[in-house]
Amino acid sequence: MVAVQCGCLWQSEAMPQRFLVGRPLCYVFLPVPLPAQMRKSVFRGGTAMTKTTELRWLASASASCFHAVAALLDGRSLTDAAVAEALTLPVAALAETLAGLPRSPADILEHVVALSAGIENNRQLADVATLKALGQARSTYLVDRLAGHFAELEAAFLAAVPDVVEQLSLRWPPLHEQWEARGPGLLFGVRRLTEADLLVESAQVVLVHPVLGGGGAAHLPYNSVRIEAVLTNNAADLPEVVRLAWLVAQLQCDLPMYQGEIHRDRLPRAAALALLPVALTGGADVELTACDAPAVARALEVWLGTSDEDGELAATIWQWWETYHASRPRWSVALAALDKMLA
Repeated sequence: MVAVQCGCLWQSEAMPQRFLVGRPLCYVFLPVPLPAQMRKSVFRGGTAMTKTTELRWLASASASCFHAVAALLDGRSLTDAAVAEALTLPVAALAETLAGLPRSPADILEHVVALSAGIENNRQLADVATLKALGQARSTYLVDRLAGHFAELEAAFLAAVPDVVEQLSLRWPPLHEQWEARGPGLLFGVRRLTEADLLVESAQVVLVHPVLGGGGAAHLPYNSVRIEAVLTNNAADLPEVVRLAWLVAQLQCDLPMYQGEIHRDRLPRAAALALLPVALTGGADVELTACDAPAVARALEVWLGTSDEDGELAATIWQWWETYHASRPRWSVALAALDKMLA
């Protein structure tokens, strides 16, 4: 296995050096056939295959930066104090620019994080992200301002974690190995509990620097997920490999055949909540998780950072799941039903 970026092939006898192409710092891990005498000397990466889904793994400094920015804009506390301190002022400046726009900062940052691992130029990143989030309502002035903010944020982040890509290249094997062992079974459970066509054929997994002690999100429009490259499970009852299966399972829910009449702004939340008991049941099938109302409440807290002190949201999801599991309607019908229950 080798590191590939923009069609370039590179291999090393030990740890690979920093791999810099344009703005993003990243490794893309893809399978490339090599002569037998070279195979032992190449940094080990690769794809993880299941019957229905191929995962392409990528470690990105830029996505790591904007993942941390998104968390701060959402009011979350970072476990990495150096990153939190470095980003405080530039995030405040970014928030001031984003204030008053027709879309929330969180909506815009979701596009930025998803796109940042693949777009090399900060102005292009700002242009594409605002086009996706705001359409023609964006202005050249806004794009230029955001490009400047992005440069300042990345500089501050890299000053706090200058070896982020090297760290990620060391952090990714545990999750990748768990996925190879457990991922096919987890996704088989998703297919068994939903519909055979719900899972995407391929998806990109963007590994980001851990600033929340475990975190991630699904980017439905981009067929990609991001997940913090933690070395151990932050919550023993909710392994990161099950979180990854939950994220991947969400990606096809924006197809018209599943989305139906659900508004695009509500769809990501509806998909994430609907697939919580699905992922937990799949985890229970391979003895990794429990699946009951308390387990759903725990996943809301750990995976979504959602406070559900009165248990009302978990109870709603569990009621929906029991009804779905007993009657097994089409997934689109079930998803629409949960969306209405959440309204």
